[in-house]
Amino acid sequence: IAALGMVACSNNELFDEAAIEKDIKVAYAENFTKKYPEVSLNQSWDYSCKSFNYGLPGYDNNKARTRAGEDDYSFGDWYYVEKAAIDYMHQELPEGINNKSKGNPFVMTVPSEDFTIVPIYQGIASATWKLHVVVGNQDYSVWYKNDRIEIKDIGSQEWHSTVRPSWENGSEWWHELTFNSDGSNIHMPDGRVNLVTDVRSKEINFHSMPVGEPMYFYLKIHTTGNDEWHYMHDQYAEQSSLKGMMIALDIDKPTNLPADYKAMIVGCEDADQRDSDWDFNDVVFMIYGKEKPEVIDVTEGTPIVQTRSARYFIEDLGATDDFDFNDIVIDVEQSITSTPILTNGVVTGIKPGETKQKAIVRHLGGTLPFKLKIGNTELEEMGGQQTFQTSPDLEFDVTGWNPDTHNIRVQVQQKDNQGVYNNVVFPKAGEAPMIIAVDPSQDWMPERQSIPAEWFNVVD
Repeated sequence: IAALGMVACSNNELFDEAAIEKDIKVAYAENFTKKYPEVSLNQSWDYSCKSFNYGLPGYDNNKARTRAGEDDYSFGDWYYVEKAAIDYMHQELPEGINNKSKGNPFVMTVPSEDFTIVPIYQGIASATWKLHVVVGNQDYSVWYKNDRIEIKDIGSQEWHSTVRPSWENGSEWWHELTFNSDGSNIHMPDGRVNLVTDVRSKEINFHSMPVGEPMYFYLKIHTTGNDEWHYMHDQYAEQSSLKGMMIALDIDKPTNLPADYKAMIVGCEDADQRDSDWDFNDVVFMIYGKEKPEVIDVTEGTPIVQTRSARYFIEDLGATDDFDFNDIVIDVEQSITSTPILTNGVVTGIKPGETKQKAIVRHLGGTLPFKLKIGNTELEEMGGQQTFQTSPDLEFDVTGWNPDTHNIRVQVQQKDNQGVYNNVVFPKAGEAPMIIAVDPSQDWMPERQSIPAEWFNVVD
């Protein structure tokens, strides 16, 4: 009888523990919907970048930094493109000519803490794209085609957008940024004439960058059009300098830059490799500053590190009305050291090499002990009052992490039940989140300051 009584008590305790955990999670979900009534629960809760970042071995791509885009770069004044620069590009990157021999797939080193990028030319290609600059694990989307750029033409000596109604049929035409210094016209492929005479665009000023760290560039193709001039563009393609879709060229310093500045240009292809004309003038931008970047060629055998990473913001259920998501902040990264496969000077494939995964505990804002399991790796218990509001940067090797499914689990000691743990996993659609995934560039919130609602309504 005594034995049966002991079993019954044990079962009741287990039932009570599960019931307590369930009640805590129900209360949390109710408070979450009250706090964020405009946030749909029917979403993935994954706001991390799905693409690989690329770099070279030996560089620290895991620096905890503030949110990318807020402090790292800003738009400056108008840059007025000199006609001599356009003449140089017509000479070096003539339209419709294969200019591939003038450059190789490449990365650049960050030349100085502060430098400037400014698009100065667009060719006659039709795809719509965004220009991305990647430094370490920071991906900056800085320029959308024809955004923050203006022209003059013979039809109007006022600065105006590069898109406006201009033809007899009333349709809009993407005014291409092409002109000759002598004022002569450059003809479009369909016989129409472009009358652009002057170009200006907003400078993109980078601040406090890590000097010497590799950076690369890519065009993310967003729209492809619907006629014969658009067939060669693959929507969502990423035409990268590492892939061989860009070339870097030295240029004489424009006279409208300070005397001690240096400059170089990058010419880009936005067409798919199979249909490219390889003229590298679909967009051309200039990099200038007090130092010139070093260009590192990517050739057969060059080790390339492909990384995917996510930062997890975790609530430990110590309170059911607290949504600062800073009780546990952890970065997880997968890196694959590979070598590129080149065909005719263009990267056409990647030969996978060694794969490593690691986790870095960035911040502990909670007061409850917890156990972390990431993929196949379970870490020893950590946390508690002694580590409240600390940023330890504790690094661990892990295996089995899946950046697509986010197979991460946290067991947190119940607030009033020592030795009993609540189970927190990455939420499914329809569930109130206790874990969200973001990019490692996203900084965490201060204590008891809730995540803004707009963080949960991300538009791609």
